[in-house]
Amino acid sequence: MTHSAHRYGTEENLKNDYTLYARTSRWVNREGCGPKLRKILDIFLSEKPVNFGSSHAGKSFAAGLDSTEYAATLDKAYGVACVFSDRDAVKAVLKKLREVDTGISIVVSGLITEVTQIADNLKLKPHTALLSLGIHGKKDLLPEDSVLEITTMCGHGMVASRLTKSVMKKVKSGEMSPEQGANFLAQPCPCGIFNTDRCAELLKQHAKEL
Repeated sequence: MTHSAHRYGTEENLKNDYTLYARTSRWVNREGCGPKLRKILDIFLSEKPVNFGSSHAGKSFAAGLDSTEYAATLDKAYGVACVFSDRDAVKAVLKKLREVDTGISIVVSGLITEVTQIADNLKLKPHTALLSLGIHGKKDLLPEDSVLEITTMCGHGMVASRLTKSVMKKVKSGEMSPEQGANFLAQPCPCGIFNTDRCAELLKQHAKEL
């Protein structure tokens, strides 16, 4: 998915950041997809994702989305999204998804070297690869790299740079813990791909630099 392809950061701090999507296609497999999406959600949850949700749910797990209530809405949904910090968890999820074979497209975003290694280990052949070509244009108009590393975890741009800077200052002053700051910043992003684990680590790092 294009909105997860532009997460900004270093190879080191992106290494433990994987988004997974299950997406149905209109007029192909969306009709009656609820039971299959619930099965996929169960598999996602079995490996303890950092966050999950979707735009149709209106909020993410980090914002209080209840998994049981969410599952009940999937008859009218088109997909499920989540994010993991654990490479082995991603590998286990993909192995389970291959076994149930729902016929619904699964998209994995992360460092291309990490994702292809996981696929090779499971003997999975990716259908398509989408690569970000970086940022072009008037880059001097963008916020600092430390801010972009956090705001780009919401691919729809719902996490504001000024809000991020405010949280950074509060973490620096001790008014917020890094974990509290990460959870607060995750609130505007309903898709569930904002990685609060990564955000907390970034806040710890950047608080030292302010």
